[in-house]
Order: sequence, then structure tokens, then C-alpha cells
Amino acid sequence: MKIRFGRTPVIVIAAIAVLLLIGTGCREQSAGAADQALQIAETAPEALPRRSFTIVAVGDIMLDRNVWRAIRNSGYESILAKVRDLTRSADIAFANLECPLSDEGPHSPSKYLLFRAPPETAQVLVDGGFDIVSLANNHTLNAGKKGVENTLDTLEKYGVAYCGCRHPDEKEDAWQPTYFAVNDYVLGFMAYTDLSFEHGSYAKIEDYDELARQLASAKAECNLLFVSVHWGDEYHKTPSDRQRKLAHYLVDNGADVVLGHHPHMLQGVEVYNGCPILYSMGNFVFDQREGERMESAIFHLKYTENYGWNIFAKPIWIPRSRMGPVYPEAARAHKIAARLAELSADLGTEASEKNSKVWINIRRPRENREAKTDQITPTEEQNNEPL
Repeated sequence: MKIRFGRTPVIVIAAIAVLLLIGTGCREQSAGAADQALQIAETAPEALPRRSFTIVAVGDIMLDRNVWRAIRNSGYESILAKVRDLTRSADIAFANLECPLSDEGPHSPSKYLLFRAPPETAQVLVDGGFDIVSLANNHTLNAGKKGVENTLDTLEKYGVAYCGCRHPDEKEDAWQPTYFAVNDYVLGFMAYTDLSFEHGSYAKIEDYDELARQLASAKAECNLLFVSVHWGDEYHKTPSDRQRKLAHYLVDNGADVVLGHHPHMLQGVEVYNGCPILYSMGNFVFDQREGERMESAIFHLKYTENYGWNIFAKPIWIPRSRMGPVYPEAARAHKIAARLAELSADLGTEASEKNSKVWINIRRPRENREAKTDQITPTEEQNNEPL
């Protein structure tokens, strides 16, 4: 099992114990402080701090067509300059990459929607701090076999991981997860396409029994499993019955978080069996027409051991003048947040709007690890929002 390490290093137990001493008011240094710290760590496991990690997830990133023109005119740093403070802040940042990165293969972005962005546009992903992208979508194969090969080579060159795709000669393994290690957690990422398009992707859902086997295999190797799905109906605000059925099946068979995209518009968040389902995160970098297609959100998910999920969605808007997301003015941010909160409420989710963000708190069963018995409250979490 190949594991990448997230941006937060694995905690050394002695360092934890020293921090505990500091936190309890120990201000004086002594020669035996390190030994005492180690003794505390060994004899009082209930005092260990709760592990946590953060994930930032966004929807579709397309780097061809007018986005590529904007990159040529203003530089790759211009695309995410207004929002990278948040995307860079998480331990793991995830997006759906909606185009091959290649100088070869078919290319007809306007007439036939065959996307293909120059490989150097991968610098946008790096600039935004993205650690992993899904390649299970209906555009990954636009540039053919060579386009897939070049995309994988480019992402590896720039240090961006991927899921939902493998080399064309190994496409039967496209479902295989990518793993990260963050704060003693192993996080698995998988990606699938659930569309009728013939050119869907290598990781296309066709057999639910086989899907269950793959999920079980992945979950056995990680603590928490993130499953990305390209699905649903374009320009629809509500998930289809097929989306909801599949989402519940994924959770029932091991998924801890479902990350959805393809409709190009925000859809609501559902909580099913203690697991968040983000049906559609909307566009993040795209050049579609003005309106709700260019309004979406950055989803920030914090997981805390023996508590669960604290999630906020921060609205963004994509002005066609720059082809990259910005934080909208207060009135527009409130409108986007209110729409997302209402769509989530329609799915039975308790979502609250605060400071033009949508907040969702999800309690999870306790883990098999001794820890403090006190629990984080939603208020405590919200008061510590990173941005």
C-alpha cells in the first residue's frame, strides 16, 4: 500500500507530552522535564489530545478554453490568488480536474467540448495547494490514450496525486485508492463516474456488487474513506433519485465522506448514518455563463477524534473577467449561503448560516482509542474557524 503524507506531520509522542505539560501551567524548565513528559505519555493515555485533520474540497476545475486565455494573459497565479488562503490551509485539498493536461490528442473545446489544457496549467493546482484530484469524469478521456498518459505524467511531475484513473494499460485498476497519512490517520481517496456517456472514464460504476467489493478492500486499509463521484444531471439544484440511492449505497459499504460533482451547480449536503454527502460542489474554476453556474463554495471539513465532523462552506463566485474564484461581496455571499442551507435542509440536514457561511456539525461514534471524555461543542468549533 503506497501512502503519501499530508501537510501535517505525524505527532511524536514525547512532543505531545511536553505540550501537555506546558498546557497545565508548567513554565519552569528542568533537567528531568523530558523524562517526566515521557512518563506522563506512557501512564496517562487518557490525557492525549484528540487527533484531528482538515480537508478542503471543491468541485470542477477546467483549465482549457477561456481559463487558459486568462492564464496566458495574467499568469497561473492569478486564477486562485483570491482564495488560495483557504485551499492551502487544510491538511489535504481535493478537487475534480475536468480536463486532460496534454499537448497531444483531440481538442475541440467549443464545438464538441473536447477539453485539453497545456501541461503547464498544472501550476494552478500547485499554486492552490491541491494535494489530490479526481480523474473519474466525462472529460478525462477527451484527448485519448496519449492524453491520459500525459495527464498522469504531468500530475506526477508537479507532485499532485490523483484517484479514479490509472495508466491506460492498467485501466482495470482505475478504482484503486490513493492513501494519505495525516496525524496518525490513514485517509483513502477513491473516485468513480456514474454517467451514461460512453466516454465516461476508466472508473465507471456498472456493477454494484463489484463496487461493494472495491469499497471493502479500500476501507480495510484506511481509517476514513473519501469517495468522489461524477454524477447527476447538469444544471439541476437537487440530486436525482439515482444519486441518492448510490450515495447511501456508498456509505453503507464503507464510504465515510462522499464528494460529488458534475451538475455545475451547488446541490445540498445530506447527512446519512453520520456521514456527510456533498452531492455537488459546483464549479470552482470554469468559464460558464454568468449566474448560479458561477456561484459555488469551498467546503472545509474538520474531523476530530471522538467527536466527528465540523463543516463550513464558504461561498465563492467566478467572475468571467478573471476566470478564477473570488469571495463575493456580502449580499451575494449571503444569497449563495442561504441557497445552500435551504438545499441541505430539503435533504433533512441541520445547516445554519453564520457570517455568510453554511455550518454543519455531525457527531460520530467514538473511536477505539482512549481519549478525553469531554466533547467539542459546535460553538467551540465555530469560534475557531480558520478563515
